[in-house]
Order: sequence, then structure tokens, then C-alpha cells
Amino acid sequence: MMKVFYSILLFLICFVASTQLIAKYWSPYLYFDDILFLLSSIVCLIDLIFYNKFSRTNVAAAVLLFSFIGISFIFNFYSLNAFIAKLFYYFKPLFVFVFISYLANKYMLTRYKQYLYNFFILVCLFSIIEFYWVQYVDSNAIHYFSFSIRSGFYRASSVTWHPISLALLAFFSIIIGIEVLHDTRKWPYLIFITSVILSGTRFVMLLTALYFLYRYLQHRRLVIKNFNLHGKHIYVFLYPLIFFFILGLSTYLNVKDHSSLRSVTFRTGVPLLTDPKVVGLGTGIGSFGSYESVVNESAVYDKINFSEHYKGVMSGANKRSGTENFFFMALIEFGVIGLFLYFCVLLRITSLKVTYFFSFYVLVIICITFVYPINSLPFMYLVNIFFPYGKGIPIHKND
Repeated sequence: MMKVFYSILLFLICFVASTQLIAKYWSPYLYFDDILFLLSSIVCLIDLIFYNKFSRTNVAAAVLLFSFIGISFIFNFYSLNAFIAKLFYYFKPLFVFVFISYLANKYMLTRYKQYLYNFFILVCLFSIIEFYWVQYVDSNAIHYFSFSIRSGFYRASSVTWHPISLALLAFFSIIIGIEVLHDTRKWPYLIFITSVILSGTRFVMLLTALYFLYRYLQHRRLVIKNFNLHGKHIYVFLYPLIFFFILGLSTYLNVKDHSSLRSVTFRTGVPLLTDPKVVGLGTGIGSFGSYESVVNESAVYDKINFSEHYKGVMSGANKRSGTENFFFMALIEFGVIGLFLYFCVLLRITSLKVTYFFSFYVLVIICITFVYPINSLPFMYLVNIFFPYGKGIPIHKND
């Protein structure tokens, strides 16, 4: 009975987070995923207290992170309101990666995973119909969806309400079908890949290509004269090169459009890292790159050439996501030490056996944070339901 309850709860969280288009016509829908997530957090805490042993390594990492946050608060204090508000911004990803992963790993039934997967197929199939209808049949229908055009190309969003969310949903659906559900059919992957392309989201297209490269290398050998090299070894060699390539590419994407908030924040924020104190302890939670830092008049902006116009953007249109580049904003506020501890807890790097898939999972999650606001994207639920702690849940025939 408990497995059914938690499976339905996780299904609803993922369903609501992936159908935000409904909020365009009924605004209270925006709060449903937060309500469901709060409920899941409460029941997860109860379950953890009564039925689970705590890993000493994980507890130690969490204690170090919270100790660092306390030290940072003392040395960088400027506004209690900004600190508390922004702390919730950072805690949501932590709780999703811990609580949702825990519930999915312990209770999620296979048939509910299959229901979700089928739902993702429908979402991406609808994006193809949506794109065709808006692009070639009735351009006025665009007002029913997320208005997004790049170089005259309509970007599909389906029921997710945003092209990037659709792209990430389709991308992770490909991985779910291959790694978890072992779907041998070809047509679902064709739908997912088409949906990624129609979203016009270039960074996720790159990640999709990298995933297929990863899969190819896992099952190939390279034979050159007397050398018999397994593709996995090539993958290990390429791993740091791929990581820094994506870091460089994402930096270029963030900077090239000088009129965007991402570019302005990056170009004006980098000089802050020349201060050793900022590199170590950051500027303090709530002091940079978000709504809280603007309304509470953070002194950090007095040190950089950050225009009033973009402060207005952060306190208005980008109120929920801030600068969007989660990694850079967290680096400025946490510093190198705090950001390292944060990702240790987020990805449970301290207590997991490193596998090839886990290494790819870490690469994808960290690289996505270079470009996107990790706190507000539906993919957080997808990846933690199907890949809790960076591993696929084994299929149980009796589910």
C-alpha cells in the first residue's frame, strides 16, 4: 500500500511539473508542484526517521555544508531577509536530490515508471503536432503556447510551457527508455529526438549527441594493429576534455549575447572572483544574481558595473530564476569551497561507487547548471525519480 501511495505521489509531482502550460490558463496550477513536493518532503522525513539508517559520510558532508553556510552568513551578513529567501532557493534542489531520490529508490513501482514514460511520449508527440500546426497551418495559434521564435523558427514547448523544459524532458526520456526501461522500440526515440530539435534548444541538442557518444563507447572496441582498446577507456580519456569543452561552450553561450541578463551578469561578476575572500567564502547567500539581492540592495552591485535596467529584470521577469546560470551565481555567493560542498551533497559524490553511468550523470547535471536555473526546471523530478543518486532503478517483474 505504501509503495502505491508513494508511486502515485511521485507520478503526480512529475506530471504537474511537466504540464505547466495549464498555469497559463489557471495560475494556481503553478503552486501544485510545490505543494506536492512539500508533502513528499514531509513523508520522506518521517520515513527517514523511523525506517532508515543515516550514512555517516552523507551526514558529515551535510554538516560541513551547513557549517560553511553559517560561517558565510557571519562573514558576509547584510540582510537576514535576503539570506533566508535565497536559502530556500538553494534548498529546493538539495531536497529534490535527497528526498525524491530516496522515495523513488525505495518505493517507486515499475508500472508507474512505465506510465510516466508513456506520458512523456505523448508530450513529445504533441510537440510535433504543435510545431506543424503553428509553423505551417495557423500561425495565430502561437498565442496558445509559449511564444518563442529563434531566427524565424518556432520553438515547440508542448504542455511544458517552455522550449527548454520540453528539450530536457525529451532528452531524459531517451536516457530513461534506454537505461531504465530498456525499451527496444525505435519510434519513441525518434519522437524524443525530433522533439529536442523542434524545441530549438541548442545546449540540450549537444547533450543528446554526447549521450549517444557515451552509449556508443560503452559497447565498442577500437583495434589498431596490436592495440585492442575498449571504448570505455576512450570515454575515460575524453571525459575531462568533454567537461571543459562544455564549460567553454556554455561560457560562450552566456557571454555572446551582450544584451542578455546572462551575459551582463557573467561579464560584470567575473571581476569579483579576483578577491581571495570571494573565491573562498563567496559574497554571501542572497547577495548576487537574484530578486532578493536587488530588493534588499546588496552592496555587491556597488563594486561592479551592473546597470539598473538589469536589476529591474531580475526583480520582475526573472524573479524566479534570477540570472538563470545557476552554477555561476552559486559560485559567486558560495565561493569555491561552498560550491564544492554543495555539489557533494547534491550528487552524493561522497558515498557512491563511481560507475560509467554515474560519471555521465554528474557531467550532465553539473553542465546543465552552467546554463540553466536548476531550482525551477522539471527535469529535476525526472532525473531523481528514474535515476535516484545517479543510478537507474532495477526493473522488478513483480511490480
